[in-house]
Amino acid sequence: MNDALFKVIMTSKQTRAFAVEIVHALTGFDKDLLRKATYIGGEEINKKHLQEKRQATDVTITLNNEQKIIVEMNQCDTGTIFEKNALYLMSRIVENTKSGKNSVYPKYILINIDNFNKFETKEPIVIFQVRDKGGNVEHNIYTSIHLILENCKDNTYNIPKEVKKFARLIHGKRKIEKLESEYEKDTTYREVVRKVKELSMNPEFLGYYDVEEKHKEEIKDAEATGIKKGAHNTAISTVKNLLKLNVLTNEQIANSTGLSLNEINKLKEEMQK
Repeated sequence: MNDALFKVIMTSKQTRAFAVEIVHALTGFDKDLLRKATYIGGEEINKKHLQEKRQATDVTITLNNEQKIIVEMNQCDTGTIFEKNALYLMSRIVENTKSGKNSVYPKYILINIDNFNKFETKEPIVIFQVRDKGGNVEHNIYTSIHLILENCKDNTYNIPKEVKKFARLIHGKRKIEKLESEYEKDTTYREVVRKVKELSMNPEFLGYYDVEEKHKEEIKDAEATGIKKGAHNTAISTVKNLLKLNVLTNEQIANSTGLSLNEINKLKEEMQK
């Protein structure tokens, strides 16, 4: 299950029931609301500088003007993958905040589908929110959910059956003929297998996949060689906007954007001059 294929099956009308089932299982949102939502694959984030590379979410689900879900398929741990995803999320919040007398902050849920176990946990689902030391949630502007695929095999944890079924489909490596046989009587997953088979024989899609892979390699090369100027400039712009909104502490902004606490303190001082 590569990124390009994941985007298609999460956004195609043919496989909408599949997307609704897994998002409902992970977030608890009403299925009717999810059926009526808008699903976009590869929604680009506004660039702050011309030299920046293209940045896009894997899948963006818009429920309404104040509630959105971002789904990211994380194939490998690049070392900064979660910082990048968090930065995308914070950029989205800043871009869509309606300032004024009664500021409206859009609420986002970030779903990370992880093909690796960054947190070295045995739990299949890990949820993060901004909390204090006493465990109190400071705000509900964003929630980050991690579905750790390899941990879904363990029956120790009571997780929704749809989550286990989803994990088994995208984490395993099985021939299309076997998938067709396995999901022959499952209407929802049969459509997914049909879509996968259709795309695997489509030269145009394979070309699109090559472009996606090339872009991913460019990002990986840039990170490996330390060429992060564009991303750093984006982070600075995001931090300044977050400081203006005054909804997060400097420590929380540092954790979300990847900038050091010292950098953020300096930016705050500069803005107060």
